[in-house]
Amino acid sequence: MDAGYLATHGGTLVTQGTVESYVYRIFRLAGFCFNDTRVTGPINLHTRLQLYRVTLPHVVEGRYFGLLDNSEGFENDFSLDAIRELDRLLIDRGIRTYFGATVTKDKGYSKIVKLAQTNMETIGLDGTVIKVPDRAAALQFICDRINEAAAERDHLRLAGD
Repeated sequence: MDAGYLATHGGTLVTQGTVESYVYRIFRLAGFCFNDTRVTGPINLHTRLQLYRVTLPHVVEGRYFGLLDNSEGFENDFSLDAIRELDRLLIDRGIRTYFGATVTKDKGYSKIVKLAQTNMETIGLDGTVIKVPDRAAALQFICDRINEAAAERDHLRLAGD
């Protein structure tokens, strides 16, 4: 499940590029954008801020959808303080909902997911972050969340008519 899958389900490539430690593609699906990012080097707060700088302008209706593929196992250095800073940035930029799926085999990453999910709930950022073993599961999670958001949006539009 990849770009071909997205194309057959109405997804289109919006832009693509690189920043330190990442190669990203931003797709539009059902009126929402999501970033499909592959990790290419060690990641930390500094590199994630660079990624957000290029992906946040594409957010639609305050909903951030992101797939992060770190299946190559690059070092991931995130503290609770870094997670808090990133979440504050999201809220400051008008993000109300965040769905993220990370592809990794790193057993320790579950702790980062738990910290991130707890912080999101604490500060009032809706959504879910998960760790998955492969791209297909990550893409399925993101596409399902986008389809749910689109159905909710369309239902609200119909109710308003």
